[in-house]
Amino acid sequence: MVLSFLLAALAWVVAVEEGDPTIEQPYTQPLPITPSGPAEGMVIVGEFEERAQVTVRAPQSVWSSLKTDDFTTTVNLMGLEAGVHRVPVDVALGKQPSRIVLVEPEYVTLEVEPEVEQAMPVRVQVQGEPILGYLMRAPIIVPRQVTITGPSNYVTRVVEIFTDVSVQDASDDIEGEFRLQFRDGEGQSIPYVTLTPESVNVRVPIEPSGYYRALAVKVVLEGQIALGYRITDISVEPPTVTVFGTPSVIAALPGFIETEPIDMEGAQVDVIERPALSAPPNVAVVPGQQPVEVKVAVEAIQSSLTVEITPEIQGLGPSLTTTVSPETVEVILSGPLPLLETLEANDVRV
Repeated sequence: MVLSFLLAALAWVVAVEEGDPTIEQPYTQPLPITPSGPAEGMVIVGEFEERAQVTVRAPQSVWSSLKTDDFTTTVNLMGLEAGVHRVPVDVALGKQPSRIVLVEPEYVTLEVEPEVEQAMPVRVQVQGEPILGYLMRAPIIVPRQVTITGPSNYVTRVVEIFTDVSVQDASDDIEGEFRLQFRDGEGQSIPYVTLTPESVNVRVPIEPSGYYRALAVKVVLEGQIALGYRITDISVEPPTVTVFGTPSVIAALPGFIETEPIDMEGAQVDVIERPALSAPPNVAVVPGQQPVEVKVAVEAIQSSLTVEITPEIQGLGPSLTTTVSPETVEVILSGPLPLLETLEANDVRV
């Protein structure tokens, strides 16, 4: 009786195996490992992106519908104290019948530390200098403190939170959002920590110095250009210069500084000169900014002139006569006024 039962059971198993054979092979996709825990107040140091490869034994019908979501792959971190730990990888498969034959790796190594927060002040590293004649005031930072978060062994290494702001050649306030950086006592960056917020608003006031002032250059001309000509443009390079002196003298200056007079007497073409600047008493021009280059553009005044001319007959045969009507014609001439004024009647022929 028992033997008959065993034989029947064996026959059933063989039949099932033939219809739905059992397959043992690696699952093709690596499985992401999910940490369970760690305990409250603890944190994994660094990014945990471990994956496991598993070998499964299951009927073909199970294999045909197997998906990554059917696996639960975890490491249990509950109760772990601070330090480096070697933790077993646990893989469960939700579809049955099946069995996990092999897990690779069987263990993962990770570090757990208490997670801490610490408020620290922000420092602005100013780079460069404002343009000559201006000075920089203390930077205004909002917020002045930020929170640094991460594993305790790494947070305690942070000695400075800072941002770089350049004021090179600035003549106006520098303001904007600047990303923060942090470093340890050796000037090195520190991993696994975050800042909240990651950037701050910084304004660096830039003000005129009481000892310096930028003045516009005023060109002084003397003499009369030639009759019939006019000045069309006056340009100076540089258009402004910086002077220095005591604050009371600098504050009393007008907004310009004059050049030494440029002689324009009888000029008929452009005049280019490099005059010195007439600095007031107790005021000096910053070295290297004088002399300036001045260009005075001169051109003839354009005008017009109407003349009445009697036409001249040319090429008429000796036995021929002709009559011209009208006896005179008016000719309108245009051009530089000085040239028009020198024309005589016989200079124009019709």
